[in-house]
Parts: sequence; C-alpha cells; structure tokens
Amino acid sequence: MRAPRTPRTASDRTAARKALAAEHGWTYTARDTRALRGWPRTALPPGPLGSVVDEVSGVHRGRAFRLFDYLYGPGPNALVVHALELPARLPYAYVQDREGGAHDLYAEAADRSFALALLDDGVRADIRRAGIADLVVDGTLLISTGGDTAPGAVLERLDALVDLVGRIPDEVWSQWGRTGA
Repeated sequence: MRAPRTPRTASDRTAARKALAAEHGWTYTARDTRALRGWPRTALPPGPLGSVVDEVSGVHRGRAFRLFDYLYGPGPNALVVHALELPARLPYAYVQDREGGAHDLYAEAADRSFALALLDDGVRADIRRAGIADLVVDGTLLISTGGDTAPGAVLERLDALVDLVGRIPDEVWSQWGRTGA
C-alpha cells in the first residue's frame, strides 16, 4: 500500500485532516484562535502570533494529543505542530537538533541536571530516529514542530512522540515529575 501523498493545497490538507479525524474517531476543528493561549514562544516561529487551522485532537495509544497547522508570517507559511499530554508535569525544556541528527542535541532548561537526565541515550536516539528538530517540554505538554503534512506522516510523528514519552527515564518522572495542576 502506498503512503498518502503530502496534500498540495490548503483545501487538500483540510480534507485530509477531516478524513484522518473521522477514520480514528478523533475531533476535527477548522480554526481555533484560543489554541495557543499560554504556550511557550520557543515552540513557535518568531514574530507575530499566527493562527491555528485544521486541528485534530483525541487520544492515541493512551495519550491525549492535538495536532494542527500553524500559519504564520508573510505568505503565510505553514508548520505542523503536535502536542502530546505527558503523564506528569515537568519543568520547561527546549531541545533542538542543530546538526540535523549528526552529533549532539542542544537543550535549554533552568535546571541543567533535568536537561541531562531527560536526554539520556534512548531519548536522544528516538529524537534522531524520528527526525525531530524542535521539541519543547512545557508542564504537561510535549510539543513538536515541523514535519510533513501527509496523514501518514502526522501519524508517524504522533507514534514517535508516544514512544519518546515511554522512553523518558524513570529518574525524570520520580525526581522532577509533579501530578496535579
């Protein structure tokens, strides 16, 4: 079976997202202007706040998620954003693969020991294997930006994020994880 092709136009992307949501019993929302309230700016491109379109939300492999296209800048440009709910609240961390998967990952966090524990060898390998270039841990969300808009590609990224959460070392959850609001 051939993988679905990347939708070429906005109307093709909309139709593909609606079909994806319907196929899995998820919710489709055309526009959600409040979707980014409270989000860390590092999870999005610099500049004026853009808009959220073609959002799909639901539960995948036991994890609540949202994915959407973020429209920003002149043109506008579109960026696929995935947000996966974490099992506990974690401190903020920003992880970027500056080398395109070559050597090491850049991590920014208030507590350096948290960033080091979070990026153990298994987590690093998962990030590289999935081709994740930008990742933000923000409270109860794991946010990933970038990737292909094809239905198969957004599902692959969603699977990779669920796998990544499962790979986070127990030490991270026991030492820095907090339950509740």
